[in-house]
Amino acid sequence: MAFGNPCGWAVGVVTESPSLPPIILISVDTLRADRLSCYGYRGQMTPHIDAIAKSGTLFSQVSSQVPLTLPSHVSLFTSTYPFSNGLRDNGQRLGPNAVTLATVLRSRGYRTAAFVGSYVLDQRFGLSQGFDFYNGPFDLHRRMGVDAGDAKRLGEDVVGVATRWIAANSNEPFFAFLHLYDLHKPYDLPSTRRKRRTEGYQAQLGYEDEVLGNFWSFLADRGLLERSLIVFTSDHGESLGDHRESTHGYFIYQSTLRVPLIIRWPAGSGKFLAQVDEPASLLDVAPTVLQSLGAPLPSSFQGRSLLGAARQKGIPANAEIYGESFFARSHFGCSALRSLRQGQFKYIEAPKPELYDLAKDPEEAHNIYTRQKSVALALREHLLTLSSRFQEAHAPALRDPSVQAEAALRSLGYLSISSPRSSSPDSGADPKDRIVEAETYHLAVALASSGKLEESTRLLERLRVKLPEVTAIPMSLGLNQQKMGKQPEAAEHLRAALKSDLGNVEAHYNLAVSLLALNQVDEAIKELQAVLNIEPYHSRAYYVLGTVWMQRKDYRRTRECFNRMLEIAPEDYAAHYHLGVLATIEEKWQEGKNHLLLALKTDPESPEAYNALGSLFFREGNLNEARDAFFKAIRFEPKFAWAHYNLGLVLQQQKENREAARHFRLALLADAQFQKARNALDQLERSSK
Repeated sequence: MAFGNPCGWAVGVVTESPSLPPIILISVDTLRADRLSCYGYRGQMTPHIDAIAKSGTLFSQVSSQVPLTLPSHVSLFTSTYPFSNGLRDNGQRLGPNAVTLATVLRSRGYRTAAFVGSYVLDQRFGLSQGFDFYNGPFDLHRRMGVDAGDAKRLGEDVVGVATRWIAANSNEPFFAFLHLYDLHKPYDLPSTRRKRRTEGYQAQLGYEDEVLGNFWSFLADRGLLERSLIVFTSDHGESLGDHRESTHGYFIYQSTLRVPLIIRWPAGSGKFLAQVDEPASLLDVAPTVLQSLGAPLPSSFQGRSLLGAARQKGIPANAEIYGESFFARSHFGCSALRSLRQGQFKYIEAPKPELYDLAKDPEEAHNIYTRQKSVALALREHLLTLSSRFQEAHAPALRDPSVQAEAALRSLGYLSISSPRSSSPDSGADPKDRIVEAETYHLAVALASSGKLEESTRLLERLRVKLPEVTAIPMSLGLNQQKMGKQPEAAEHLRAALKSDLGNVEAHYNLAVSLLALNQVDEAIKELQAVLNIEPYHSRAYYVLGTVWMQRKDYRRTRECFNRMLEIAPEDYAAHYHLGVLATIEEKWQEGKNHLLLALKTDPESPEAYNALGSLFFREGNLNEARDAFFKAIRFEPKFAWAHYNLGLVLQQQKENREAARHFRLALLADAQFQKARNALDQLERSSK
């Protein structure tokens, strides 16, 4: 498949249409620019991505602000630096009322929709602002005990939902954001989707390219390809072993900061260069889209439009390209990393500073800091000026999170635990000096994810001896022990993590899980309240706390917890399910039906939800609908003892005693200790004699 003109200018021959063009933004997560053939890669070809590059403008020197999924996408959509918007790690939440590309486009008459491939961008983290429809069905009720951050869906599934929405909305101006996550580890693409039985990063990339080829065909068939503004990019790259880093997030070298950016302009919008080589960043994407529409830029935007550069008007030679990672500081006891690029030079602020000439050394193999110290110091000065300028102008009015955490925790009785912290992000070891240990830690986590818990634990124990101050190590040891059912040991490790990091939300949460397993319910409640004082949008904590209150028959608090979950994620399965069960207990039939049907909308194959719905119908006296719901529960889970038992009760009411007895027996086959089913069967057999 090929589009347009492969030569120096993209084609645009008709006059500009007064109607608003469709806008499609595609982010292929973890896509390293130099692994695309249109960016010069000489290995595996990416023909479908290349096709868009041939008919658009390829920006060759574009950088992400931070090599992590959520913070990078926040910078992309808000055109703000991480130090300004406050998001520096996955799992944080974008504050309400953010000005995003989606909010601006919706205010200008666009229908807006997002289709995301990973839980990391779930709507509960705030990126959904401005979208009429935000499609990311990452309900966690089927993933209890599994890292929620690993929840993802295939690119073809993302594109499938997106194409259906676009087909239904293409008669109006629309903005569609597609996020594909298949390049992100773990590489678990089904074998039926791999080409030539290959595995790993390039196999995943080949799959992404095919998925996008199908999407281009859909757009072409509907006449949308020519009239749309299509933006293709990524949030960050992948190190793939460069600088001894296997993945991303730890360092800020070009292998993880450099990303592709290709813009295919609508037909009739004029002539554009085929390639722009001046440095730019993801901050510049939203301003470029808005300027292409003739729309004014919000005052909060910190990037600049690339439209002039694409029309051969150039970018200021002193453009400052900022990058950072606080990952090694937050998770591995190191200093933060920050960088600034101007022209060919890139400076990295670290305990051991670095300077690279990217024109001569694009792989950043030769640190020239000592040879060109004056250049490095000038860039450092620009870096500090940039941070202070935008931080003062736009930083959110938030207290230090660790101070906030301490205040909340002290109110819950954590007076004896100290939480030492440095006021400077630049203190701590140089991340370069701990890369071997960091990679060992990531290996241990990967082993645990694949079920090799004993092997993972041995690695972590060795690391703990070497780096006793690193909180992530006892945290992971605690999770391993938890998965192995060793709850006292898990609680001990998690408490050790809290001694060095009082505000560690996941340590409090997982300690609560272990305490519940040990039947120390009051202590678990305290930990869950600590979580919610520090991180009020932690829906898993609301879920666990809600189930505790339900077991204690404190239905007011139960309802508060699950309603709070719905404020965070309106389609949350677990919240609707439990609110439906609660309404059934309280004989609020219509309310219960509404919630259970919404739960089934999120998970149409949930046997638990069908069983609960059947129980509601049965108690309401609607036997036929109850019977149908129980049959559906059994269809999705043939050995569901409660569903068989409940169906037996319905059939008994309907005088179908033989079938009722059969389902009571099936309930006992599924659970030989199910006394209610035993009693019902015995009573039925006595009455039939």
